[in-house]
Amino acid sequence: MRNTNMQLKTHQQGAVLAIGLILLLIITLMGYTGMKSTMLQEKMAAGLHNRSLANSGSHSALREGEEFLYNLIENTNGVDVVGTPNGALFNIYSMYQQVGVASSGENTIAAAFKNNDWTATGGTATSKDYTAVTEKGAALSVQPQYIIQHLRDTDVIASPFGGAAASGGATHEFGATGSGGGGSSVGSGAGTVQDTYLITAKSRSGDGNSFAITQTVYTAVTSSPPTN
Repeated sequence: MRNTNMQLKTHQQGAVLAIGLILLLIITLMGYTGMKSTMLQEKMAAGLHNRSLANSGSHSALREGEEFLYNLIENTNGVDVVGTPNGALFNIYSMYQQVGVASSGENTIAAAFKNNDWTATGGTATSKDYTAVTEKGAALSVQPQYIIQHLRDTDVIASPFGGAAASGGATHEFGATGSGGGGSSVGSGAGTVQDTYLITAKSRSGDGNSFAITQTVYTAVTSSPPTN
């Protein structure tokens, strides 16, 4: 009989190896892409954390400035707390370089402070140490700072708490309108004095790369003694 079984000779063509290498390359690319995405998310989370620290620091300094101003006004017994170009009187700075003269430009010390100049001679570091290391790692690289500017004071004829308030006196410093441009309102007559201040606070994050600045307008109404 004739044997019809035929043995076919097969040869390796390398297809399995090529497919395996392609699959390995695809898996490697997927892993690399996932790793890059994870690293990007970590950087974004760290950036948000540092930004949050800077914001918290500036708000903390802002509250310190408000507390300082409140205590200062409370302890001056009605004396009009005004600003000066160098802040020598109450550690409060004037709005303009020359008190009441808008054309002289903004107070240079305050301007340098707002322009993120940490070496500016003006400004006050907060009394609380926010740079200390805590168990949560929420330390700041430098102390938050704040600066206070006196925007204006207005002689108020009637008490604003009586429902019939009317400001008929001079307005000083901000805009330099009215008589007495930039002078103190104390002794100008019976009634109250409404002072307006600008508090600017700034802070850096823990790594020093994020920066935040916060401002608030603070208004205080104090009694003005009658003219002698």
